[in-house]
Amino acid sequence: MQMYEATKEVAYQEFVLNHIAGLKTLEGTAGILPMQDYLAYFFAYGQTDNEEYRQEIDSAMDLNEWTLDFMPFVTAYETSYNSKEHYNEIAAMFRNKESFTGTELVALIETINQMSEEIYEYYRELRDLFKVIVKEKMKNLPDSPEILEIGYSILKACNIGVLQKERYSNFGELVWKTIAGNNNNTCVGLESMINAQYTILRKQEV
Repeated sequence: MQMYEATKEVAYQEFVLNHIAGLKTLEGTAGILPMQDYLAYFFAYGQTDNEEYRQEIDSAMDLNEWTLDFMPFVTAYETSYNSKEHYNEIAAMFRNKESFTGTELVALIETINQMSEEIYEYYRELRDLFKVIVKEKMKNLPDSPEILEIGYSILKACNIGVLQKERYSNFGELVWKTIAGNNNNTCVGLESMINAQYTILRKQEV
């Protein structure tokens, strides 16, 4: 999905849509995406206007417990369909954390990305929290076991204006270089996401 955002190549769009469609069994029962991929339902709905995807979005909201990993999806739902009513509860999920794993740092920047700046109080709170956390985690680069999560979060934050590119993009590039020799066709998960965000960063600099 992020590679489509970065390149606008139809092959990436088709890959996401075909993957989601393939989750349905012959009987028509919907399969289950990993929680971190739930945003793909918004992508699919936006690309196709197929109401089945809107139903999947509503179903995911009804069936899942609110965890940090789920917050990007919840925020997208609140922004698009629920008048941002629960932004305070979303912010509180992160506000009440004493420490963050790399995975939770990714969840935070993805949540910020889905949050409207119109409710600036909560957007600013999460943005400032992200800056504090990422600065602390950067002290352990390049030897951190969370290097991919940190690098992705930095690149994403630079691309959406949460971090200043002039000060931070070189740290994201440092992480990108650790996977740059890998075959783009075989990169999955965070590696693919890092490649996408690095591609976006380079395009913005042109």
